[in-house]
Amino acid sequence: MKALETGLTESKKQKGIQAAAWILAWIMAFGMLLQAPLFVNAAVNCKSLCQAALKETGGESRLKYQSKKAEDFGGFSASDREKVSSIMYVCDEKEAYSLCVAKASSSSGAADLLKSLKSYKSSNSSSDYLSDYSKEEQKVFKNALCGRKGKYVWYIAMSSKKSENKKGQTALKEKLS
Repeated sequence: MKALETGLTESKKQKGIQAAAWILAWIMAFGMLLQAPLFVNAAVNCKSLCQAALKETGGESRLKYQSKKAEDFGGFSASDREKVSSIMYVCDEKEAYSLCVAKASSSSGAADLLKSLKSYKSSNSSSDYLSDYSKEEQKVFKNALCGRKGKYVWYIAMSSKKSENKKGQTALKEKLS
């Protein structure tokens, strides 16, 4: 009789262990599903966003310089640079054709950086500064685009045609989705 009771108790213990194992397995599987989007977006960074925009806008042959330093991009002040956690900036030798993608350290920082980019675009496209540039290069400044999504901001001046710059912006936004 004692052996029968012990057998039943062992059977109940095994069923309890199996149930706990199944619950743990389901929790782990669900947790992995929740993390899956994080792995997909792990490849998104300033460099990959810059590459996506460049692929759509063309003009890579004009670009001579690249930098991962916020101080190399003229659109950010010293206080703006403190809000940048990473950046990719590419440009030609005159900085007329350029593309900058920056990630802010916070969403409010991104909002501030976008304001600075808009101000930079405005001042570059309506100043005496442009007299040193060809008519085509002046159009590049005037048709540049600025934008923001989440913590990322960008400045795209890769073409004198706004529609070409928009293609780059669309590619960038799709990569961030």
